Amino acid sequence: MVTIKDVARLAGVSPSTASRAMHDNDMISQATKDRVKKVMEELDYSPNYSAQNLVKRRNNTVGIILPIRESHETIGDNPFFMQIIQGISGICTDKQQMVALATGRTEQELLANITTMIRSGNISKFIFLYSKAEDPVYNFVTREKVDCVVVGRSFTEEDSENSQYIDNDNRQAGYDASKYILDKGFSKVTYIYNDMDEMVQAERYIGFANAMKEIGQKANSFNISLADCLKLQSYLLENPTQAFVSCDDIMAIKLQKLLRDIGQGADQKAIISFNNSIIAQIANPSLTSVEIFPYKLGEAAAEAILAENQSKNELVIIPHQIIERSSTQES
Repeated sequence: MVTIKDVARLAGVSPSTASRAMHDNDMISQATKDRVKKVMEELDYSPNYSAQNLVKRRNNTVGIILPIRESHETIGDNPFFMQIIQGISGICTDKQQMVALATGRTEQELLANITTMIRSGNISKFIFLYSKAEDPVYNFVTREKVDCVVVGRSFTEEDSENSQYIDNDNRQAGYDASKYILDKGFSKVTYIYNDMDEMVQAERYIGFANAMKEIGQKANSFNISLADCLKLQSYLLENPTQAFVSCDDIMAIKLQKLLRDIGQGADQKAIISFNNSIIAQIANPSLTSVEIFPYKLGEAAAEAILAENQSKNELVIIPHQIIERSSTQES
């Protein structure tokens, strides 16, 4: 097997100089760097990261932590997570870093997997793809004194001191989506969610509630996670609804199906959702959806976790944009 010593010998430099040239050290001349890299290509040499990690006691891998509910399904079922992971992976690849997914069917299983990654795999950088109140997984990771970036918002001042946060302005996005529906002439609107403990869903609801308050209407909400036809039918009898603000495209698709099942075609109720995934485009009718640019969220999270001097207590905001489709157009 080719070693760094072989590269150094053929390049006419010491092993330490070859190593510094390989890592683009500013103290090494460009001519030497070019010579070393040419030899590396000729010998088809690639660095032994495992050996380096044993010496440095750190890993060239970024851990990506998914929410537990996402682990009950195939990760690919939700385009949002796939796009954000692609954004993270692109930046990591450019910087010669790998990524590892941390998932679990339960809180305990996820904690066990992360514990193994930190203590056995020696991963010291993590990106959370969610933000949740009183999350024992987040609390454990921050106690381990590893670098941490969260896609979402902090719940407490202490949280904000431990991590950097990358997010959309979900409260404003919730308000904008609701105002868009209200400006279409709908005044009886319901917010669709499945877990208000998740910061993103709670923030969008606050924006929704603020918009409803401006017109003197109640901020009704409906939990679709355990909903069936009877529950939705009963809700609509008690709360006549003209339009829905759905917390994401997948929930909106489920809502469309339930509406059809109870004889109220999805084209009879206006729906706006979030994420602007491929699901929104192929829905029937196609969904007006808020584009939150998950790929950019992923890129920003990766840039933050790999920065030499990580900025704790800093919030990076990625903008949003409403993409209009058939679900909010007059029939």
